[in-house]
Amino acid sequence: MPRHAIRLGALLIIASILNGCGGDTSTGPSTTPVNQTTADDLALQTVASFNGVGGDVQVIVGGTPSSAARATPAPRGALPFRAQWDTTVVQGNITYTASRTFYDANDNPLADYGPNATWLRWTSRATGWYEGPRDTATVVHTALLDVHGIQAGQDTLKFDGECADTLENRFRSYDGTRTRYFYWVSNTSIDDVRFLKSLIQLGASWPVHGVVTIVVSADRLRSNNRADIEAHFDAIVVVTFNATGGAVIAINGMWYYQWNLATGQISRA
Repeated sequence: MPRHAIRLGALLIIASILNGCGGDTSTGPSTTPVNQTTADDLALQTVASFNGVGGDVQVIVGGTPSSAARATPAPRGALPFRAQWDTTVVQGNITYTASRTFYDANDNPLADYGPNATWLRWTSRATGWYEGPRDTATVVHTALLDVHGIQAGQDTLKFDGECADTLENRFRSYDGTRTRYFYWVSNTSIDDVRFLKSLIQLGASWPVHGVVTIVVSADRLRSNNRADIEAHFDAIVVVTFNATGGAVIAINGMWYYQWNLATGQISRA
């Protein structure tokens, strides 16, 4: 069975468990149906949750010798290669404890990067906080990612894997009139997400292809008090990337948003 099919089946099982339990993370109200306003909030939270994934990607891209030209600086101020692979890597205010293993074309592990390396497996745990134009969030993030196409002769990096995230976030609502507080727990499947090395060299480190599926259990809070729960929501979020520098965010297959990856802005589709 294809790996993406196995992952999708696991996600559906998780979703059914979450829906049946009303969300294990909530100690307050039972699960509330998602409406348009809640879908707006979940779409904004989806963008915030990608800061953990995006940090992993930037570190991997900056630290893989042939992921871009060797003479080209790592993207967006990432550390030089030799420092990248210390036990701890810092991106902004998020600290990653990371490890990697290179493999050859026959999936044999290698001692380090070399001419026979064709892919790598990356594992990480990240903690810290993020501040953007409309939100501030504390982040706990774990990831297991496989990255193919690291050879110098390949023009594309391909990511597959899983992530898990916990965010406690304060942000402005979609219409900008309210302050929202959310506690978000998610499990994410990353399938065939691709980055062009030529764009990476120009600093445009966003995907041009692939699908990310997120199973979400979230509490909307009345305040920044974690225990002050107003409502609980379960959702499946599917993010589909395209070659135009954008993505479509689908919430429960009913509400759709356009996401501009260069600006971070989203709009209802």
